[in-house]
Amino acid sequence: MIQCNTTETEDGMRHGAWKRAGAGLAALLMILAGWMNTARADASYKTAEINGWVYLLSDPGYYYDPEGVKEQARSFNKALENFPEVESFVYLVHSSRTADMEHIGEEPRIYSVIQQAFSGSKTDYLRIHSPEDYARYFYTTDHHWKYEGSYTGYCQMIRMMLGEEEKLLEPLETVEFPFMFNGSMNESLKRADSKEPFTVYRFEYPPMKVEINGKPKSGYGHQEEYFAGKYSKMVFASHYSFFYGGEEGLIHFMTEKTEGKNLLVFSNSQSNAVNMLLASHYANTWIVDPRHYEADTGTAFSLPKAVQEWNIDQVLILGDGHYFKQPYHYQ
Repeated sequence: MIQCNTTETEDGMRHGAWKRAGAGLAALLMILAGWMNTARADASYKTAEINGWVYLLSDPGYYYDPEGVKEQARSFNKALENFPEVESFVYLVHSSRTADMEHIGEEPRIYSVIQQAFSGSKTDYLRIHSPEDYARYFYTTDHHWKYEGSYTGYCQMIRMMLGEEEKLLEPLETVEFPFMFNGSMNESLKRADSKEPFTVYRFEYPPMKVEINGKPKSGYGHQEEYFAGKYSKMVFASHYSFFYGGEEGLIHFMTEKTEGKNLLVFSNSQSNAVNMLLASHYANTWIVDPRHYEADTGTAFSLPKAVQEWNIDQVLILGDGHYFKQPYHYQ
């Protein structure tokens, strides 16, 4: 049995668009992406060697933006001020965008700002106590959290939102795919030298229906295809987004938990790996990516309107340093 550890550039091309494209168009987009990324091919990252593995790291100073957090929080708090019955939560993915390897065991600087600014919300963050924790939770060449990190975050978020008695989904097995994952940082540097296999947990999700940007879909992501041996062979394939599901303005998961609560999540691509895990606990779960919502749905987002129309019980903001750097507006 795998136990939950409770001690504990934004993406260039739209991965959702890749997912919807045919194989030939996807290949063309990959070529175009290479041309478009030429300007950032000289991107630089810090490095850290952990247990013999070299990790590419972002600069946490670039993502430290208290004013962005405060502006976002003012809008969020105001949007919910007439809905005292709605519970709100904030979760920080403490990645290299907020973690300083020289002070790795310390609380992220931006977290105290988040706590104060979102004063009406319960908050938590992914704790990193050591370089070894970082190595367990994050990829060597990508800015997203990998399977152990996202699962730990899922456990923490469900405990925060639904309590200690809520039964968690447990991984059935760990699956290591027979290819190396050259993530977003390697793509920026045009380096195809990753020695890290793409590895995931396999889960048995409860039955759920999915709508993406208002249209019914057969599912989200391509997990079963991967387990059946069907996956991209492109050297810079974004396996994180292809496997878990890509960026979409609006995703709606519907389960058979008719007596369950309704959850609204605001996030960037960090939520991709936990969207279905979170949704398995609720009757309805809506995932909103503020970067793409209006373009994908054709309407501006309004949190008060969503709370009323979707009968929302809980609202969660889930993001990394990049998310909390943005002055998103929720009214």
